[in-house]
Amino acid sequence: MLKMQTPKWVKKYGLSTLAAGFAFLALPVAADASDFGDELLTEGIENTHVEKLEDLLIEEDQLDEKSANGVYNNETTEAVKSFQEENDLLADGLAGPQTLGALQVLEEGDENALVEDLQETLEDAGHYSGEADGYFDAETHNAVENFQEAADIAVDGLAGPETYGALYYETTVTEKEAKAEEATEEEVTQGESNEESSQEETVEETPETESTENEATSAETMEEASSNDSESSSESPEGTTYQMEATAYTAECAGCSGITATGKDLRNDRNANVVAVDPDVIPLGSTVHVEGYGEAVAADTGGAINGEAIDLHVPTKEEARTFGRQNLEVTVLD
Repeated sequence: MLKMQTPKWVKKYGLSTLAAGFAFLALPVAADASDFGDELLTEGIENTHVEKLEDLLIEEDQLDEKSANGVYNNETTEAVKSFQEENDLLADGLAGPQTLGALQVLEEGDENALVEDLQETLEDAGHYSGEADGYFDAETHNAVENFQEAADIAVDGLAGPETYGALYYETTVTEKEAKAEEATEEEVTQGESNEESSQEETVEETPETESTENEATSAETMEEASSNDSESSSESPEGTTYQMEATAYTAECAGCSGITATGKDLRNDRNANVVAVDPDVIPLGSTVHVEGYGEAVAADTGGAINGEAIDLHVPTKEEARTFGRQNLEVTVLD
């Protein structure tokens, strides 16, 4: 169920348009994005759309030409994952808007669903204010250049692998890290200020006392500290703890039904604290505590959730996009 970016046109046209090839205009290029069909390309599919995907992967030296047979098999999945990993995209082995857009390298004059998704994402990033009409015009070209300049990558106005990797993932993570670092610095500065103030007050207000009084005060302080430590320890979650790579998803994520592996309908409970896990690591039905997220039920699975990885359900796709990819502490409580 993992998808970091859910295109806005999913709601407009329905889940059948999730494949990168929902065509607005047929172009004569053999492997153009507009030639793809109206389905998300995943393992098990066999058609001409997969053949066109294979052509693009062969051009990128990700797939051996001898392996191209129009069947989205394990070799195709691994080739897609390899391309995604090399270009800092979500490595889930699925060929959706981001992967196909990066493979295709969108440019001025293109017109298809991939361009519309690109325009919407550029708009969310604050670099595009035009209409998301699926046509890569001069305004879209300028928006891509503005983003590339801001992201400190090659400025050419072409939406290729580097641009997609930075646009969908790197900027979100960088912004979050910068805010976290800024908040930490403020906390440290405030803490040092409070400590200095406390020390000054102690020096000014503490009169000379006999050694017995000092010993009594010291004993009380130690007893208080011990009590606080005990309380703090009891508040910390107890259980098996993992350091996991965490992502987030919504009920409308690309290819999702909104119903979890255990049958819970997330469309009717947008605020449900539910996580998708690898059942071999965390059994379904377990209660877990996720750092910064709280307690949740392991009620779902996902094709890209393998090993020590976790996917957190959030109410909106904007929250999922903002969450990005993080390393969090996950404790299995039962």
